[in-house]
Amino acid sequence: MIFISGLIGTALGELLLLFIPQQGAIYGILSSSIKPSWNIENLDLVVLSLRCGISFNFNMLTLLGIIIGAVFCLRKI
Repeated sequence: MIFISGLIGTALGELLLLFIPQQGAIYGILSSSIKPSWNIENLDLVVLSLRCGISFNFNMLTLLGIIIGAVFCLRKI
């Protein structure tokens, strides 16, 4: 539930950026994001070679979505 609400928050944040003028202060706040990533460039095992990685995109509405999802999950307990 928390993961899904974070995804919904990210999607809403990206949609809002399409409708907000780029010169405004709100656009600057919503467009700022943190993009942590983890990569293994090339793991060469003699028999096979692997490349893998994962990255996340967190913006302000992602955080809001995670908080709302956590509140709903904790209300059910």
